[in-house]
Amino acid sequence: MKMTAGKKKPGVETRATSNAIYAEPNTHAGKVLAALRERPMSNIELMRELNIAHPPAAVRDLRRAGIGIETQEHPHPFKPDEKIKRYRLISEG
Repeated sequence: MKMTAGKKKPGVETRATSNAIYAEPNTHAGKVLAALRERPMSNIELMRELNIAHPPAAVRDLRRAGIGIETQEHPHPFKPDEKIKRYRLISEG
């Protein structure tokens, strides 16, 4: 696969007219961003509610685009020795 310098991944982009980050709403990144604007969500919530197979990839793309997302670890409700990750939007660039 040939990579082109400066080519951006579809779905997350910065607009030239402002410093705000825009994520296309029909992409995984766009769906995750919209959901995190409403409330913090865990991997499992993002998978089930938004039908996203791998939420950490969408979160990674949003972070690379300059969106501040904090990962918080919480005790797993059913497995005492495990933790779950919950994502929280802290800034949008």
